[in-house]
Amino acid sequence: MTQRTEANDKGLTLVELLVTIVLLAILGSLVTGAVIVASRSFVQTNDEQQGLSDAKVVLDRVARDIRESRGVLCDGGLADPEDPTSADPECTAHLQLWLDGVCDNLPDYQYQPEEKVDWRLRRIDDIHFDVVRLQGEGTDCESEQLVATSLIMRALFEYDTPQVPEDASLVTLRMTYDAIAGVGVDARDATTTARLRNGVAR
Repeated sequence: MTQRTEANDKGLTLVELLVTIVLLAILGSLVTGAVIVASRSFVQTNDEQQGLSDAKVVLDRVARDIRESRGVLCDGGLADPEDPTSADPECTAHLQLWLDGVCDNLPDYQYQPEEKVDWRLRRIDDIHFDVVRLQGEGTDCESEQLVATSLIMRALFEYDTPQVPEDASLVTLRMTYDAIAGVGVDARDATTTARLRNGVAR
């Protein structure tokens, strides 16, 4: 009668199997946590970069218009024509400039409505606005450019004159921006100041 040796037939015991499952579960949770943290970090970094990039475009374009303008205009009307509650008599929520020589054949230093450029915010939700640049509104040369979307939370234009923006030679834009609503880090503030280099008396 022969005896069978079972030395090489030994399998996993129940305890070993449970230990293996627990270790795999811990490892899986660590990996999942790391992926979630990396994903959030990527979204926040992307949000920060997009917001900074879009804000820079707005600040640079506004500053360029200010430097090239002949003067500041202020109709004392609404900051947003579609919002009757957006009265802005001192033009602190929207900027109006006279860019001489745009879309006309008249000599310099003669203001025409076609030469008016408006920077306005257009509400898209409770706290965010699109940034819109309007040129020659209400004329044959009218054009509209969407400079940034879902970006601005607040914008304030300040002038170096106490009351009458038309006499200003220096304009400061202070704005609060957030690239993606409800995503990433808190809102950021940005400021730019520009002087009217081509300003003339009217």
